[in-house]
Amino acid sequence: MIKIVIVDDENNVRIVIKKLLALVSNDYQVVGEAASVVEAKEIIEKTKPDLLLLDIELEDGTGFDLLKQISNPNFKLIFITAFNEYAIKAFKFNALDYLLKPIDPEELKTAIEKVKAEVNSTNELNLLLQNFETNKKNEEQKLVIKTTQRTHFIPIKDILYFQSDGSYSKIVTKDTSILASKNLKHFQELVPAEIFIRTHQSFLVNKLHIVSLKNNTILLNNDVEIPISVRRKSDIKKLLDK
Repeated sequence: MIKIVIVDDENNVRIVIKKLLALVSNDYQVVGEAASVVEAKEIIEKTKPDLLLLDIELEDGTGFDLLKQISNPNFKLIFITAFNEYAIKAFKFNALDYLLKPIDPEELKTAIEKVKAEVNSTNELNLLLQNFETNKKNEEQKLVIKTTQRTHFIPIKDILYFQSDGSYSKIVTKDTSILASKNLKHFQELVPAEIFIRTHQSFLVNKLHIVSLKNNTILLNNDVEIPISVRRKSDIKKLLDK
């Protein structure tokens, strides 16, 4: 759910924006609204919104004056205004969109969807960074896997292998198998390179679970055979000899 602050000098416009938001989305919360630069700055610092819906002309200045007073803006920005001549300047402030009054509900819906996608992406990145920092501090490193049903915390040492499945990846441990909506390259960049080796275009294997190497396959301790690509075979032998 995204947190929204609405800044417009006209109360009736703020009411209209809230009604339109209710029509185009159900995944948001209006955490504050303001008519002036001073009031808006205080509300933004207090509520820390994900999205700022901002008018150009305010009671005591402009939306640009407000943005210049916020040293580290940590929110997405959409301008909603009656003035089309400020569009270029607006995008210099990294605005995601610039909507003209009267507001088109479809344009607002598209803008909100864009914001949600960016916020979710940022949250996912923060989760990965948090996981990385935690891994550095903890002796037992864990991988965070988000699926539609739940979030899994899997000890890296327990992962037998990753298998590519198109744009998805299957994470296999001794006890379970999880399908994640990330490709194999994504996980290869997350796990320790000294432990996991790419044996094949479709497989990333934990060498701690390798029992033997035979012809063009690797046998794991769960009796699963993993293929080895011909061009990787000599490099894999060297890695396993270390």
